[in-house]
Amino acid sequence: MPSIVETIAQSIKRADRTLFNENYVKQAEAVVEGLRRAGYEVVPLRPPETLVEYAVENIPFGRLRPSDLIRTLYTTMVSNCRRFTG
Repeated sequence: MPSIVETIAQSIKRADRTLFNENYVKQAEAVVEGLRRAGYEVVPLRPPETLVEYAVENIPFGRLRPSDLIRTLYTTMVSNCRRFTG
C-alpha cells in the first residue's frame, strides 16, 4: 500500500495541469504536516495487527466506562498509528 504522502503526491500530480515538473512529494508532506498541526492524523482504514496488539496491551480494559474506553482506544490507536505503518 502506498504511503499517504505518495498518495497525496500522486493526487496533486494528476490535478496539476502545468507544464513544469513540481516536487509533489514535498507538497504532499506539507499537506500532511498541515493536517497534523491542525490536530488531524491520516491513518489507514484497517489497523495493522501490530497496532491492535499494542492497543490491547496498553488499554486499561475493565476499569473504564464504555464511553471512556472508546475515547481511550481511539486516541491510543490514532496517536500511535505512525509507529506501526511507517
